[in-house]
Amino acid sequence: MTKASVKPNIIQQKKKYNTAGYLFILPAFLFFCVYILYPILFVSWGSVFSWTNLRNMEFVGLSNFAAIVKDGNMIKIFRNSILWILITVPVQACIGFFLAYLIEERLRRGKGFFRTVFFLPVATSVSVVAIIWGKMYLPYNGLFQMILSSMGLHLSVNVLGSPAASIYGIIFTNVWEWTGWSMIMYVAGISQIPEDLKEAAKIDGATKWKEVKYVFLPSLASTHKSLLMLGIIGSLQTFALVYTMTNGGPNYASEMPGTYIFKMGFTNQQMGYASALSVAFLIFALALTIIQIKFLGSGDFMKRGEKS
Repeated sequence: MTKASVKPNIIQQKKKYNTAGYLFILPAFLFFCVYILYPILFVSWGSVFSWTNLRNMEFVGLSNFAAIVKDGNMIKIFRNSILWILITVPVQACIGFFLAYLIEERLRRGKGFFRTVFFLPVATSVSVVAIIWGKMYLPYNGLFQMILSSMGLHLSVNVLGSPAASIYGIIFTNVWEWTGWSMIMYVAGISQIPEDLKEAAKIDGATKWKEVKYVFLPSLASTHKSLLMLGIIGSLQTFALVYTMTNGGPNYASEMPGTYIFKMGFTNQQMGYASALSVAFLIFALALTIIQIKFLGSGDFMKRGEKS
């Protein structure tokens, strides 16, 4: 067989493999176009119109974006978003690491059982979690009210009905629900720490605290970064928990970006303004993500990309 006849066969095989590869990624590409790219483009286009449906669209330019700046509720929403990030991300990470360390390094038996127990809230429907915790927060016959009464503190605290306390009640619920996710991430990270490092620390006479400080925490740097990035994005996407527990009330005190956009679009029928809000919060989320990647890297995802 001559070289001239071998070369076309190689080219045909490469084309065959390339075609097969494109077919494999086609479903994911279609999903991206239909459910991510098209909605972003449509909302961006709709943000420069005033409309309630597609038949009565009036071009208004950047008026919707100017209205965002004048909207007094935006201060509450940004405050709640920043508060949500500053509380949920570090608290979930700290408790998640503590649980993962106890389960993986201190327990001898029942590791799988405790992993399942602490991860169960993550697997539970958000609506179910919201309804149960809403009942627990009831001011007269809720669980927390009963606990206070049993301690002799006859106080009637309406957590979800208080403008000052409602956002903290929902944040506490979110921490309870998603700490199991941080725990599983740290369990996976701890399992990748070489046993040689742990043994070397023990031989050097390191205490448990120093072992955690100088071996576990530095070795889990990529997990810290991944949880930070996912936590920020997840905080800005919060919707179901807030919508079910308070619907953003009372008086917008627990409003988050998702619930406010939904309210403006589907309750007030201001679809153009809701579209502008969506674009504004998308830019805000992208800016936070870019800053995080710029200064901290993107966690384990970037690390793996550098190795390949």
